Amino acid sequence: MKFSMSLSAWVSMLLIGGIVFFRFVYPPVNILSWDVFGYYLYLPATFIYHDLRLEDLSWVKTLVDKYQSTGTLYQLYQVQDSFWVIKEGIGLAILNAPAFFISHLYCLLTGLPADGFSLPYQYGFAISGLAYALIGVCMLRKILMEYFDDTLTSILLILVVTGTNYFQMTAFEGFLTHNYLFTLYTFIIWNSLKWHREQKSRQAIVLGLSMGLAVAVRPSEMVCILIPLLWGIYNKETLIRKWQLIKKHWPHLLILVVAVFLGGLPQMAYWKYVTGHWIYYTYQNPGEGLDLWAPYTLQFLFSFRKGWLIYTPLVVFAIAGHYALLRKNRELFVSFVLYFVINLWIISSWTAWWYGGGSYSQRAMLPSYVLLSIPLGYFLEWVRSSGKPMKIAFSFILLLIVMLNIFQTWQWATGIIDRTRMTKEYYLAIFGKTTVTASDHKLLLIERPADASEILKSETEYTRRTAAVFDFENTQDDNFTFSSDTVSDGKHALRMDAKRPYSPAFEMPFSGLTKKDHAWIRASLKVFPTSPLEKNMASLVITFLHKGENYHYRATDISLDKFDMKPGTWNDMKMDYLTPEVRSKDDSVKVYFWLQGTKPVLIDNLTIEIFD
Repeated sequence: MKFSMSLSAWVSMLLIGGIVFFRFVYPPVNILSWDVFGYYLYLPATFIYHDLRLEDLSWVKTLVDKYQSTGTLYQLYQVQDSFWVIKEGIGLAILNAPAFFISHLYCLLTGLPADGFSLPYQYGFAISGLAYALIGVCMLRKILMEYFDDTLTSILLILVVTGTNYFQMTAFEGFLTHNYLFTLYTFIIWNSLKWHREQKSRQAIVLGLSMGLAVAVRPSEMVCILIPLLWGIYNKETLIRKWQLIKKHWPHLLILVVAVFLGGLPQMAYWKYVTGHWIYYTYQNPGEGLDLWAPYTLQFLFSFRKGWLIYTPLVVFAIAGHYALLRKNRELFVSFVLYFVINLWIISSWTAWWYGGGSYSQRAMLPSYVLLSIPLGYFLEWVRSSGKPMKIAFSFILLLIVMLNIFQTWQWATGIIDRTRMTKEYYLAIFGKTTVTASDHKLLLIERPADASEILKSETEYTRRTAAVFDFENTQDDNFTFSSDTVSDGKHALRMDAKRPYSPAFEMPFSGLTKKDHAWIRASLKVFPTSPLEKNMASLVITFLHKGENYHYRATDISLDKFDMKPGTWNDMKMDYLTPEVRSKDDSVKVYFWLQGTKPVLIDNLTIEIFD
């Protein structure tokens, strides 16, 4: 019996082989860290430590110290005095549960640390992400074969996998959510397509579960409901026809709704168990959130920091292909266009629109490539039907795009393209380079520490100015108590006690601090403790406020060894603070001294300096 495979099947296998190859050439290191740490924490918390509410945070901190999983526990939010809720969705933990259980069993049988984070768990998670990526490629081929011939399907597979950041997100970072969402979207598209043709209940079940899991992975994926909802609708007649189809098969609609509910139920059950609410917004940090009425779409698309169209220019042809989609396949046009526009709006409304450091280009757009591959295919059909010069020109352009994407992915993997600090000047300086110089690195955005430690080391690179000095010589304010017998300088110092625990505060909007993307703030003062430090806590605080809520809060205590403070005498205290990626230029910095203890503390000459 003669065995044969189509060209697109061979291409799929080669692309899968390439992803696997690069995964082994660049093996993952400590992948259960940072954002992934939050998405994954559900599994060990439930099945190893039996502490899903995270009532005993000591085991979490022990693991973080041992495996260096994260700089700060930004993945958690305290909802009560003893409960912590995980910010990230539960969907990724569900999808990776088989890998977790296999890895855990292996550790138990071999005697390796069965703590949820040792090497078998790391590799299990990596292999699981790789498996989902391979399923996604195969499913994408099935979808494309429904609309295009084998040759064009092969070309589209090559372009999507090697001409976009899908290559980087699977071969190098396949453990983030977007790889999994891409595969879930292939199931959403495939079962939407098949149900509208065949109306089988199993298609409604898989479609519903896929959508529910996608929302459990990332709540913003609720926009995926537009795909099956608007499928086939492009005028009044098709709207009526769709309504009649739903009425005829209304049990399938019920099945779909139940399946979506079941896919999202674990997330709601978790929120109910930990917070007491079925629906709970976990992103409580005022410094981040959705600014839906002031999106960052232009930066999202065109910024050299992570601009989608800058680093993934292939999608320009996919976007243009929607016109060909309108002419060739109207039943997909409305659902695809509305999904694309609304999804882009939501994703680009996130205040941290560059989405952290784990990606090259805009990783949040990865799931949409499943849909965009179809208008891209119709665009290439139009090119193929054009004259020979047009076909040659576009073939050359597409080849350059693929080569550029592969090369820049390599630049990203080797650190030449920085994960978070790219600028236009740096991009142009390193374009096409295989090495970079120290002078090139000076063109990057400022390097922000991964933990809470912030120390200004290069003062000469900034212009220094004094923004405020609180010498407490004006004693007319009845809200404060002043000392005249114990002073550091001048005639008075501020006396703080349990009734008056806060000093006067310095406040200034970010727009007043600097016109650049950042500034350094230095607060310094004299402190006179009247009792042993360990029994009378006090702190110098610098924080940013968005609508009255704190973010990027930093506090340094008088008991720290670096200050070497002694009671009964005046001591120097200083704190450096790097302004955050502010949510709004109207957000303001606040600097003050805070006494948490009950014994008096005196302070003098609170000085705030700006390094701009």
